[in-house]
Amino acid sequence: MNAGAGTTTVTEAASTSTLLAAHNLALVWRFPLGNAPAVDLRLPWATGDQGSQELILGRDDACAVRLSGSDVSRRHAALRRPSADAGATIADLGSRNGVFVNGRRVTEAALGPGDVVRLGGWVGVVTAMPGDVLEVTPGFWGGATLQTALAPVRQVASTDLPVILQGETGTGKELVARALHQWSERRGSFVAVNCAALPEALAEGELFGYRRGAFTGADRTNPGFFRNADGGTLLLDEVGDLPLAVQAKLLRALEQREIQPLGEARPVPVDVRVVVAGQQALGELVRAQRFRADLLARLDGLSVRLSPLRERREDVLPLFSRLLDSFAAGRTPAFETDFAERLCVHDWPFNVRELVFLVRRLIALHGPEKTLRAHHLPARMTETAGAAPAPGATAGDGTSDGEGAGAPLAEPVQLPALMVALRTSGGNVARAATILGISRQRAYRLMEGQSVDLDSIRGVAERPR
Repeated sequence: MNAGAGTTTVTEAASTSTLLAAHNLALVWRFPLGNAPAVDLRLPWATGDQGSQELILGRDDACAVRLSGSDVSRRHAALRRPSADAGATIADLGSRNGVFVNGRRVTEAALGPGDVVRLGGWVGVVTAMPGDVLEVTPGFWGGATLQTALAPVRQVASTDLPVILQGETGTGKELVARALHQWSERRGSFVAVNCAALPEALAEGELFGYRRGAFTGADRTNPGFFRNADGGTLLLDEVGDLPLAVQAKLLRALEQREIQPLGEARPVPVDVRVVVAGQQALGELVRAQRFRADLLARLDGLSVRLSPLRERREDVLPLFSRLLDSFAAGRTPAFETDFAERLCVHDWPFNVRELVFLVRRLIALHGPEKTLRAHHLPARMTETAGAAPAPGATAGDGTSDGEGAGAPLAEPVQLPALMVALRTSGGNVARAATILGISRQRAYRLMEGQSVDLDSIRGVAERPR
């Protein structure tokens, strides 16, 4: 921002590198696309009539932040801060079309990370990590939050350090592991294994291999995943689902850099870079006695948490637009402001995977349309309009006792529906509540006195068949 004549002119050049370096909160406009200067929410502003600092947003040339469009009032809203140390608020200045925060019309509201702001035809997201959405590795795009998380991965790529990737379903753990393998320039293959899908009785043989005749049913020799990845990278996805006995043998393989195939008299040396991944933090599994502490210590060369999409809402519209371009095959439809706002306030429980399938659905059902509108979205997204929770609070914060953490349901949620959601989410109460559109407190109340064994659900979470 450049100060002059009592106003501040916001330029795109001043909004990215400066703000990112200072780690300041910024209101980053994501719609209309390609015309979105950011607004720093921490820099000193002009002093208003009441002595507080404020920044006026509107269509008038005299506004500090000028937003074009007939649906923006001349003096639409004011960003205010009582003091230099206080957080920013946004207030409606009597605009014709109103000010919306997280899908709700407000007269004044505090702003924090993840909040979605709409002024007329403009939609923005408050973020501590402003920056462009870039292609981190072929086919894998992300903004500053994701780029920052992956910077250490690229730094250690040329070493043989094991890497732990933790993130919810759909956050791109396998894509990151593939990127690590590509950056490492290891000559061997990249091999991905879903440990949750390995039958317990066969897990050891599948990982370390076996000779023909080593056990009943072994009618052929199997080199195993470790030898298939020799000289390359082995991803053990959902590694926490491995039986404890197999975990002990995995520890030995990592320490000795050799494996013992079933039926073989001698161990076989292997050179494998191991990457492990899971939805739940391995430290939590250690405390639950479902994962060996010594194995965690051996794996913990670098730990990276991949943020869910609801924690980086500033990425949603750029990702959606790129996916739309790729799937539309040259006939990319436009989309309206209300549509864009609802994409931003949606909780995205299944993250980028959900976004990909949404784009595919929209192209299949509404591809010929010139403009995508809010009514084209699935009901679970349109029903949240005007009732979206504050994105700054995670799904597990549960600050309100009422329901509304997700799409409201037509009928009150009962225990059987909650049990299905709990099994789907692996026993994570906060995620189950989000799926059902209720608060976490409501979920716990449904379980009161019902002998619900969360530890058992977490221990036998549904596995792919």
